[in-house]
Amino acid sequence: MSALDPAGVLKPARDVRFRRIDDEAVVVRQRAGEVLVMNETAARLLELADGRARVADWIEVLAGEYDIDREALERDVLRFAAELAAEGLLEPVEVDDGV
Repeated sequence: MSALDPAGVLKPARDVRFRRIDDEAVVVRQRAGEVLVMNETAARLLELADGRARVADWIEVLAGEYDIDREALERDVLRFAAELAAEGLLEPVEVDDGV
């Protein structure tokens, strides 16, 4: 698994559909014919992965929602987002920084 840059932008993979139901997310991977049930934290990351917000922005949002050490939060978000990307649930978005 490669390291994830907080400046990176991620979005759900093209074949991934999800719906939040209470505190969980039901995720359908269409190409794999797979249905996954993910916990509240994973559901929140999928919501934040809108293809526009940087991963660093997710961390800011989550810091306001959870009472957790900032360094631990950043480490955990980067690790879990990288895992979701490695599993093919999230994919990177090319960011034009105007350069």
